[in-house]
Amino acid sequence: MNDITAIFAFLKYCLGYKRNMSRMIAGMDWQELYSFASKQALLGLSFEGIERLGKEYSEELRLNPIGRELLMTWMGKAQQIRRQNMKVNAVASKLYSMLREDGLRCCILKGQGNALIYPNAYSRNPGDIDVWVNASRERIMEYAQKKFELGDDIRLQHLETSLDGVPVELHFFPCSMNNPIYHARLQKWFRRNADLQCSHIVGLPDGAGDIAIPTTAFNVVYQLTHLYHHFFDEGIGMRQIIDYYYVVCDFYKVYQNSSKITPSLFFDKASCTRQFESELSLHSLASLFPLKEGSHLSPRPSHPQGRGRKPPYSVLGTATL
Repeated sequence: MNDITAIFAFLKYCLGYKRNMSRMIAGMDWQELYSFASKQALLGLSFEGIERLGKEYSEELRLNPIGRELLMTWMGKAQQIRRQNMKVNAVASKLYSMLREDGLRCCILKGQGNALIYPNAYSRNPGDIDVWVNASRERIMEYAQKKFELGDDIRLQHLETSLDGVPVELHFFPCSMNNPIYHARLQKWFRRNADLQCSHIVGLPDGAGDIAIPTTAFNVVYQLTHLYHHFFDEGIGMRQIIDYYYVVCDFYKVYQNSSKITPSLFFDKASCTRQFESELSLHSLASLFPLKEGSHLSPRPSHPQGRGRKPPYSVLGTATL
């Protein structure tokens, strides 16, 4: 088993996939796994997998042990990630409360909301705080200039600042698309669904406070468009892929338990064509990143589908990867 095959087998194990891991353990280069997890911001999640291996495969680990120094370093990073999550949770709650008290409806995108659907909310490497403010660009700019220190990096989609040492992005809208027609349709859909997302209040772990986050039905579309955008403009990391895996798993649970989730909740006929649905297909993501044995680290774009062809796996028609 080569290094990358072993690494992807281990990642599947971390996500709960049940299989015999003896061969993977025997062929694993633990330092290479640590380096991969560090580069891909997966040290917290992967350490949980290491702990599970210690309980389930103690004999196999004796034959190919993880060095004590590496194990202690990994453990220290996992604890650091836990503390970072606690800090970011506190700042996210503070930011949300501040915006609400000042009369701005908003919701926290990705980040700490995604962490809540992980088996352990403290295992996800935290990043900055993305908050979608449901107001005009002019009002958000005016508010930000009064409340925050702003740099020169004000973009079409968001402006960047910080709160209590944590980077913050105030979003004018959640996501963009390069095609202007698709972008306009997507913004129309965002506006139509904004009130519901800003009303979806959840509690953060250990009483850190409350925040609004998007619903699962919103996330399964929004975060795929975000991945699609990143693929062409900035690149996609494994943490984003795993985030979306958990989003889809969460959506599937909700979908199974509710008969009210239908395509009409996502798009109406005026804003969704078959071609646009193709842009948001799970098949596209699966084609770009075939997570199977022998996969390569670098994504290889699939051939574009012919115009008018319906994708085999639609985000509106399935919730499995």
